[in-house]
Amino acid sequence: MKTKTMHLIFAAGLVLAGLMNPGFGLAGEKADLQAIVEKAARAVKTFKTQEDVSALLAKAHGVIVYPGITKAAFVVGGEGGTGVLLGRNDKGVWSSPAFITYGAASYGLQIGAESSSILMVVMNQKTMQSLVDSKVELGTNATLAAGKGIKGKLLSTDQLADIYYFALVKGGVFAGLNLKGGVNETRDKLNRTYYDKEAPARAVVMERTVSSEGAAGLIKALSP
Repeated sequence: MKTKTMHLIFAAGLVLAGLMNPGFGLAGEKADLQAIVEKAARAVKTFKTQEDVSALLAKAHGVIVYPGITKAAFVVGGEGGTGVLLGRNDKGVWSSPAFITYGAASYGLQIGAESSSILMVVMNQKTMQSLVDSKVELGTNATLAAGKGIKGKLLSTDQLADIYYFALVKGGVFAGLNLKGGVNETRDKLNRTYYDKEAPARAVVMERTVSSEGAAGLIKALSP
């Protein structure tokens, strides 16, 4: 039942948000995917102007960057978008990106569409394993906390959440959106298009058997 619910949430987010912005999660050409990587790099640079972000990245096991999450609803709607997942090893070196899609159902009277950039910082290896191997429902399969206002907690050796997230809404305003219930799913078909060969998320992020020069700017943006 839980798996079925996650599938419905994910599908609702993709389909309903896609009705308002047909291109948001349907990137399929290599140039489209490279554009997502480059937008993710620009988003990271913006997020790193927040003090907490750099502190978290220095302790992170991985990161998800969604340069554009589109939200659209009329009573019942959805939100979603395609971004990238990267891993950080014990030496602090970031992997190349694997593609990942976020989808969520939403409720409420909203006419039109709005877009946000989202950065999710993954704080433990167990959650990274789940992300590369299966769908992950935020707030259920992974504990979630808004990154804004966590200064001080970072000095603790105990991680208080599996994932900390930051959101930048249209207009350049940092905001704490409610992402609980959203589902992340890796997109191996998009990886294959981007890397010109079979490239499962695990191979890209954990095993690091594939890489791309096109990701150099994103990796540099994430690095200290």
